[in-house]
Amino acid sequence: MAVTDRLSATEQTALSLACEAFSAATQRFHAEPRVDVTPSPDAADAAIHFSVSGKHFDMPVVIAANAGSPSAAAALVQKNARLDDPAGARPVMLVTSHVSSRLAENLIANRIPFVDTAGNVYLEQPELTVMITGRENPRLRRTDITSRSTTPKGLRVSFALATQPGLVEQPYRTIANQSGVALNTVNLAVDDLIARRLVIIKNDRRMIVHRRHFIKDWVSHYATGLRTKLGARRYASGVGIDWWQGAPLADFNARLGGECAAEALTHANKAVSVTVYAHGGVSSPLVKAARLRPDPHGEVEILESFWPEHAEPNWDVAPRVVHPVLVFADLMLSSDSRNQAVAQTLYERFLDQ
Repeated sequence: MAVTDRLSATEQTALSLACEAFSAATQRFHAEPRVDVTPSPDAADAAIHFSVSGKHFDMPVVIAANAGSPSAAAALVQKNARLDDPAGARPVMLVTSHVSSRLAENLIANRIPFVDTAGNVYLEQPELTVMITGRENPRLRRTDITSRSTTPKGLRVSFALATQPGLVEQPYRTIANQSGVALNTVNLAVDDLIARRLVIIKNDRRMIVHRRHFIKDWVSHYATGLRTKLGARRYASGVGIDWWQGAPLADFNARLGGECAAEALTHANKAVSVTVYAHGGVSSPLVKAARLRPDPHGEVEILESFWPEHAEPNWDVAPRVVHPVLVFADLMLSSDSRNQAVAQTLYERFLDQ
């Protein structure tokens, strides 16, 4: 069992927030969770990968939600001593929500490295010595612990699960690869999907309970949770609205979404706007081919693709269009009732399985 499979969502959140706080507090150094290690019975909970002035090293960590009491600190001292390797391995680092000034003195006196979600840190290693204490306890919002499936990265995970049948059953590493996110993100997102009953565990297998509900939940969060992060730009085309029909979109690493994708898939509408998702966003060859010029009211919208290109062969869809889940989402965002009617047609043909 990998570490990522045994940490709770709360522990994963504390680990992620502590790494973010370290990077923000030091400004010059970077930390990120490593949960892709195989634990032994007495192993640390996970590890943090530090990048310091071109040097890289991993620190094993123990994650404790509340380490504020003297007894808890004493227990951590004992655990640290038990896990430490006298042959020269790294000492175990404490990760917790907040290390008070008093607790920091205790840990530093015992030379126990720590980092918390406020940015307090003590780390003394050959590559780096840093000590920051006295930062106040952050007010952790509920959304920091829950709803991780509705963050921009969490929505990428849900999109991958919605568009690739059977992916939900696969190891977290496979899901991360197909989502284009870190392994840690998958753990948090899937834990949240389970907590929200969108995914269940039955006979030791993860399952999407109701596909229709799963897709519509994703669609309801897509507009504000992810689409706004895709760098949308609008253009007018100098070659007419139908330029997309003959455009070599594959040459631009691009696919059609919205109305034009719906027209290509269902033939139930005549597109009056063009939505394009492109890996890397707008490219000069695409602008040239469609003779695009910037226009805030233009009929052409180009967004950056939010999935890894290598996931596309697993969609089982036409090469020129995005997955019908995303086409459905684009259409449902429209205020035009005709588009919403086409969305239902598309859903019945391609998604109601």
